[in-house]
Amino acid sequence: MRDDRPETHGALSGDWWCYRTPFRHWRASDVLDEARYKAVASVFRTTIANSAGRHAGTHGLSAGTSNYDAQIFPIGTSTATAFHPFFSDEWIRSLHRLLAVPETHRIDAALHSSPPGSRTGWIHNDFCSGWFDEATASSGLAFANRAGCDYFTGRSRNESASPMEYVRAATLIYYLCNDGWSEGDGGETGFYGAGQQHDRTSVALVPPLNNTLLLFECSPHSYHRFVTNPRRRRNSIILWLHTTVNDAQSRWLDAVHRRSAQ
Repeated sequence: MRDDRPETHGALSGDWWCYRTPFRHWRASDVLDEARYKAVASVFRTTIANSAGRHAGTHGLSAGTSNYDAQIFPIGTSTATAFHPFFSDEWIRSLHRLLAVPETHRIDAALHSSPPGSRTGWIHNDFCSGWFDEATASSGLAFANRAGCDYFTGRSRNESASPMEYVRAATLIYYLCNDGWSEGDGGETGFYGAGQQHDRTSVALVPPLNNTLLLFECSPHSYHRFVTNPRRRRNSIILWLHTTVNDAQSRWLDAVHRRSAQ
């Protein structure tokens, strides 16, 4: 059940609604106008075609982790403009204002594409550390630079790296290139009222409809997962906002999943 239409800020366009269960989150439709959606979707499709060897190109998806079947293409400074406006200063600033989360200008982002038959994921909350190389970070918006340090451990990958720990503050999932999706195709994002699913666990399944998005704060309670897609590929753009360790701990004490720097 949706509860209210939030006041959006700045660059945020589309029809936005706030939901309270199983935890507070936002859903928006008609996020981009038709011309902008077609431009972003075209770049996404080209990236998938490159990955499958149908086109010659330098940008392609690669396999994810052993327990997550999605193919992934990390977004960085050199590729972000192709997916405007999602990684613009104005868009990121507007998200922080909506969430009332202090700005750090540190983000991590990627294209995700789950082939048909991908496994249902594990229930998790995204509430963990993310390390950024401050030696290469600009004074403005900075993407996680995995060439400088490991994002999840902070381990330096070169002598000049200067790893600094942040904490994931919010997750955004934008759905695109899922043409003709219908119920039964799968690929939904499942939201859960507990870390394990039982008969009484509150569950909400959000379909991957084109030009819609999900936004939710990362917290000890924001349990979610990818749901298997037996019929068709599921495509999305993922964005994580970050906050400082002090800010996260002031709100959630020791519930942050932190990893020591290596």
